[in-house]
This record gives sequence, structure tokens and C-alpha cells, in this order.
Amino acid sequence: MATRYNNRKIITSEQTIPIGKLLPGMIVTFNYVGVTDPRPLFLFLYQQKGNKIIEGLNLNYVNPSKIAKLFSVIDFKKGETGMENLISLKEDYFRIRITTPKARTPMTNDRFYKDVVQNDNEFVLSYRSYKAGNVNSLKVVTIIDDLIHEPGGSPLE
Repeated sequence: MATRYNNRKIITSEQTIPIGKLLPGMIVTFNYVGVTDPRPLFLFLYQQKGNKIIEGLNLNYVNPSKIAKLFSVIDFKKGETGMENLISLKEDYFRIRITTPKARTPMTNDRFYKDVVQNDNEFVLSYRSYKAGNVNSLKVVTIIDDLIHEPGGSPLE
């Protein structure tokens, strides 16, 4: 069984978002009933439209120091991260720039999964699927800046 951490301390702000506006690469939090982690900190990667399943990494199952490593690996793979507001929320939000119809990038869902997730067993073990209909109080979050820009250190410990 995977170890669960309290990684909520990396959050600097939250804003409510409808599930239909989720973009791959957003970090979100939500209420989810009937699971071990009822308030996931979730790196959203993919949504299966037909059966309404959302998939991604539950960062609460990633060691805090590995979260910093996640961003250094993304940087190494020439992925982009940063603040944006493609969906016209009140405030900008943090997102790993995985390609979307609104903003094309070289980092696709498949490439992110193969290059980042599959190369680390802890990331593989934290990969989760959730039924979109059971997701409540969905919020996109912005995370602490030091985590992204200082890949060698972990401000979480």
C-alpha cells in the first residue's frame, strides 16, 4: 500500500473551477467520497469523455522531495510550466503546459506519461483514476514558486 503524505502545504491559492474546464497539467484539489484520500492534490492529465473518468497523479502519494524532482524532470524534458489563464478565471493559475486544443505544445499526454510518469515507480504508484460524477468542490490550485524554480531543493520538508 502506498504511503500518503500531506502535501497541501505547497498550495498558495485555490479557485473554484467547473470540471468541464479542466486542462491537462492543472493541479487541482477536490472532495471525493469513499476512498483512502478524500481530498486529493491531483495533477490532472487526461479525461475519458465517454465514461467520465479523470486520470492523473495524486500528489498526496508522492514523497514531498519527489514533487520537486517531478518539476526538474519536466524541465529536463523541455516541458514548460508557469502561470496562465486560458479559461478566463478570476486569477491566473499554475499549469504544466501539456498540449490542449487551446494551446499546442510539444508535451502531449502520451509523452508526459511515457517520459515522466513511467520513469519513476513512485509516480506510477500515485497514478489514479476518479469518476468525474463523484468529484465535488473542484478547485484549481497555484503552488509555491520555490518548488518549481529550485529543482535541487525541497521547501516541503
